[in-house]
Amino acid sequence: MVTGSVRNTGLGIAREFAAAGANLIINGRKEADTVRVAKEIRDEFNVEVIEATFDISRPEQVNAFFDSLESENVKLDVLVNNAVIQAVGYSFIDTPYELLEQTLKTNTMGLFHCSQRAARIMKKYGGGAIVNVGSNTAERAIKGRTAYIASKGAVNALSRAMAVDLSPYNIRVNTVVAGYIHSDRWSELTAATVKRRRKNIPLGKECLAADIARAVMFMASDACSKVTGSSVTIDGGTSIQLTPEDCDC
Repeated sequence: MVTGSVRNTGLGIAREFAAAGANLIINGRKEADTVRVAKEIRDEFNVEVIEATFDISRPEQVNAFFDSLESENVKLDVLVNNAVIQAVGYSFIDTPYELLEQTLKTNTMGLFHCSQRAARIMKKYGGGAIVNVGSNTAERAIKGRTAYIASKGAVNALSRAMAVDLSPYNIRVNTVVAGYIHSDRWSELTAATVKRRRKNIPLGKECLAADIARAVMFMASDACSKVTGSSVTIDGGTSIQLTPEDCDC
């Protein structure tokens, strides 16, 4: 199951799993999107796909979906927590409380709730893997993203706590820490802005969805059978530097 998997990074992750032959649960907030993406993946990869139209920030919707999985005895091996609110463009002093609340409800509380329900299924079947998509901004803050950064910092701590508590049930919890990811929002940027952003990346190019997807697949696979409570950073080296190339030192 990949939350927020009807576009951008989530869709890339879902496609990576489908290409490996995995049956999928596709999640989105709009039914038309989940139905469309599910059909595309079925047709291209010939795998089974369950459509999961619900908002992870709405507890009643999360519970209704996972209740249906349990009633149908669906075995869930992997949960990828990808769904996110970006909360772009507000400094700390101007961030509306309502935006902070909704960002935490989705990025942190929704992740918690989906993971808890998924873990109960995984426990029943002898184990599984949960992979959280994090952000390098949780450790190195940037301007104008207070609510988002707070939520991703919480995800880092939550991942470690989950890993400890779920290890007796053979459920592993790890995090893929992402930097810049090329998404449909990049089409709105000017060429000058894209060039400047890339100067912040030592390797010179932002990540693609496929880059994150391959790391998620690795963390979910048997190749990481002894890895839990850990993280891998996929950001082209952005978070290791003291200052970007276009800054005077």
